[in-house]
Amino acid sequence: MEFNYLTKRLNQLLAQDYVAFSSTKNPVIQILHQTSSAQIAYVMQQYSIFPKELVCLTDLARHKALVTGWNGVAQELTENIAEEMGSTTQGIPHYTLLAQGLEEGLGVPVKNTIPSIATSKLLTTLQLLFAQQLTYVLGATYAIEATSIPELSLIAQLVEWLLEGAMPQDLAYFFNKHLNEWEIEHETDLRTAVAAYIQPEQFTEFEAGFRAMINAMELWWQELAQEAISFNTPFNTCNF
Repeated sequence: MEFNYLTKRLNQLLAQDYVAFSSTKNPVIQILHQTSSAQIAYVMQQYSIFPKELVCLTDLARHKALVTGWNGVAQELTENIAEEMGSTTQGIPHYTLLAQGLEEGLGVPVKNTIPSIATSKLLTTLQLLFAQQLTYVLGATYAIEATSIPELSLIAQLVEWLLEGAMPQDLAYFFNKHLNEWEIEHETDLRTAVAAYIQPEQFTEFEAGFRAMINAMELWWQELAQEAISFNTPFNTCNF
């Protein structure tokens, strides 16, 4: 089985077996009419922590690739990290673009958000996943890239719901560049880089890492929805 066939099959699983990345079935989308704007803003605050942590996780994968001698993969991950840290955005990290845009649009603090129980659990799980051997870790890394467009489309949908379509310029730029350029390139280039090294006997381990990452995200979104329902806002600075 060719590697591209494997990744195509794994991408198909996202729509067939998981709801976290669905614009209609995502657990938070499902509760929109049961929650307040402040409760959905809480979800946005918690989500902002995830892209902030991705740089560290990607660097772990990059280091493992270097140690193993998969230099092409390491180079691709190095370029991804550089881009996330602002190589194409005048030195402004992508996380900062997102956080500042959310703060501007939603009128709530974002940059210093403390992880909730659900988010803390996710971060602990991810540290365990990325402590595994290279092929497994690359499966998890590829899962992040494969889900980035549907997930960011979902985040944009939630932000537009909160702001009734009045998207701040920074956020509009963030979503436009990720959805139409950056994430498409990241997925394609990482898949191509890994294909040059991975052997058929390693496909099972790659898939295990992919599935573990998706399962962790699926659970996180379910638990974020539960937290949102019980959330009572400690601030009164919302713009809505």
